[in-house]
Amino acid sequence: MPTEDIPSAVWRCAEVRDALAVRDIGTVYRALRAHGVSQSRIAQLTGQAQSEVSDVLNGRAVRSYELLSRIATGLGIPRGWMGLAGEQRPATTERGASDVAPDEEDEQTKRRKFLSYAGSLVLGSHSEPAESALRLPAELRYPDLLRTPPGRVGASDVAALDELIGSLRRIDQRYGGVGQYGTVAAATRHAELMLESSMCEDVRSELLATLCKLHATAGWTAVENGLLASGHEHFGRALDFGRDGADPLAIARTLYAAGRAELHFGDANSALKLFQLGSIRAESSTLVSSVLQLNSAWAAAQGERGDSVRRLLDHGRGLHAAAKIDADYPLFRWFGEADLLGMTGSIQLAMGEFESAALHLSRAVAARAPGEVRSAVFELASLAEAKFALGDHGAAIRHGRRSVLLAGGVRSARLHGRLAGLRARCAEIANSRHPWHDCAEELAQGIDSVIAPRAVRR
Repeated sequence: MPTEDIPSAVWRCAEVRDALAVRDIGTVYRALRAHGVSQSRIAQLTGQAQSEVSDVLNGRAVRSYELLSRIATGLGIPRGWMGLAGEQRPATTERGASDVAPDEEDEQTKRRKFLSYAGSLVLGSHSEPAESALRLPAELRYPDLLRTPPGRVGASDVAALDELIGSLRRIDQRYGGVGQYGTVAAATRHAELMLESSMCEDVRSELLATLCKLHATAGWTAVENGLLASGHEHFGRALDFGRDGADPLAIARTLYAAGRAELHFGDANSALKLFQLGSIRAESSTLVSSVLQLNSAWAAAQGERGDSVRRLLDHGRGLHAAAKIDADYPLFRWFGEADLLGMTGSIQLAMGEFESAALHLSRAVAARAPGEVRSAVFELASLAEAKFALGDHGAAIRHGRRSVLLAGGVRSARLHGRLAGLRARCAEIANSRHPWHDCAEELAQGIDSVIAPRAVRR
């Protein structure tokens, strides 16, 4: 239970709960200070020096597991709220039994139920929303306070939510999604509250479609923060709203995002199924269809289904060539020539076609705009990996160093996985008598220094 001299309102605040989920201790400390808890008291409870507390308040990240554990214990924070081992989220005495989350299911069961629900929605078989077996995230189950919904919702209110989605997407594309989850989770709460207001049927249909897009964005942002369970819960909510919304492509986008989460952190075959389901809903958009076909090829390559990779890749590239991007679905217009080149190179790298992969990846890097940092980091790392495989160690080290340099400004739980192949190549050379031994070891250390120690919570 929370310490007696800390107001319970602190822990009911959604912003604080979001901050705990991503271990943003600075936000937690600032909330404590706003509720009258002194800096010296925080230091006393957590076993830190006051200067250390001051540093955290001024933006220093807390990454030490031991210190995080000490903070949780000292402030009376349930360890499960911070994703620390040793305690699951406890039942709270402040709410009824119906509000307590059911026992965690194993990953395969959750994956199977999500795929079943997505399939029933796309293919038209009967399935009630509750059958998705996806619980609301904690920050939606336990709102910090009851807000009064607006009296009437109009088209401009829905347009403002769409603009927020676009803004979040642009920030995510540039630097990654870490640090955004609190903002987008709060937006989902506000948008769902809008459903209680009066509005015409056309606006309600648009709002449901926007809620689908907003929850899909929240799901992807959660994945970028390493919060996979929350991500898939948001994806489930997105499908619930999308089934009654005015935008069938919003469901395709949700299935794309859920597929990418599986591709990077889960099961490639499940990712392939989600991309294929998304393709069915994307028939009205050449651009969205192309993106889903290309991702299907990547999933097939990672799932060792090489017989279908070439067909899917060629189909996706052909659709992209035919797409009128500026007139197509707005939320996929970001997928331009650089993304096509990068995706093609990543697929070829997974297939062991190193020369073609290096060619496409080098062209992708050259085509990147200055602000597309995250994509450049991933593509440079893959390019370096392909160059190592081709025996061009000098180019590999050069591209790898550039990737590490740029990675310092990227905040994404995917960094570890996307740099893992390059890290393995470096370790192999560093542990041998290879002439590039020292450079490979230095690059491996550089990769280790930028990979955030952020645990992926399933």
